[in-house]
Amino acid sequence: MGLAAAWWLAPAGGRVVLLERFEPHHVRGASHGDERMFRYLYPDRTYVELAVAAEEGWKRLEHDAGRQLFHRIGSLTHGSDVDLDRLERVAGGCGVVTERLAAADAAGRWPGMRFGGDVLAQPTAGWLHASATLESLATLATRAGADIRYDTRVTAVEPDDSGVSIRTAGATLRADVVVVASGAWTSPVLADAGVPLPPLLTTEEHVFFFGPRRPATEAGITTFMHFGEIETYGLPGPTGLVKVGEHHTGTVTTGDTRTFAADPERIARMERYVADWLPGVVPETVATTTCLYTSTPTHDFVLDRFGRVVVGAGFSGHGFKFT
Repeated sequence: MGLAAAWWLAPAGGRVVLLERFEPHHVRGASHGDERMFRYLYPDRTYVELAVAAEEGWKRLEHDAGRQLFHRIGSLTHGSDVDLDRLERVAGGCGVVTERLAAADAAGRWPGMRFGGDVLAQPTAGWLHASATLESLATLATRAGADIRYDTRVTAVEPDDSGVSIRTAGATLRADVVVVASGAWTSPVLADAGVPLPPLLTTEEHVFFFGPRRPATEAGITTFMHFGEIETYGLPGPTGLVKVGEHHTGTVTTGDTRTFAADPERIARMERYVADWLPGVVPETVATTTCLYTSTPTHDFVLDRFGRVVVGAGFSGHGFKFT
């Protein structure tokens, strides 16, 4: 989100300085890795409208970067714990095309997947190349004049009547406005800013990668959200593997204390899930990693301004497509 803000603001003519705590391509936050889902289906019309609006930004970014970032392979939503009627109705009201299929029909079209009931397909959804997006945003922001400073830890943000002081380990910068998009570090960074944030909870979530029995497109595997006892998602990516994970089942942590450790119990549970629901995938974990979710109690993200401080926080689990 910070890189996107820098890309957007730099051509406007003001001086833009971006401060990043870690090195380029680091794995400490929530946005590393190669793939993120782009879907439209929400019971809340606001999010559907935001997803539709975000498409224009993705088209512009792809054009400016000269590379494909959005792979429109479609996306499926199914499960016993989701109101497909409501999702279909809200999507239609926002002009999003969907297709309702019975389980047998969906399995015939996507034979690498299994379904227990009706499926709602979004033909123009798909996945985003996350790492290529970050590279493109950084390149374009720098080209437009933004000054990106890596390995620079912000210790405090202190607004006053004439501007904002941004304190780092080695210096203090002054700015007219500061945009804070610090993920798991949002609350400590803003501790002295007087910004009334909602509670932000950080969890360490586990992500698993599996090999398809054939290339994902041939095996009939696409991006999906499965709302069952545990909310599960999956998508193919540029490495040829299929990424599968659970939403909001991680251990509470902080940006500085997370473990990066794979959990054998979660690995076993995910392999059982793949064996049950993804017949086109070999149910043996090829690789695993962790990422940080920083969420509000409602899982709605914060995008707001308080005086001279703009805050983007709590995006984890569904925010990347809105970049």
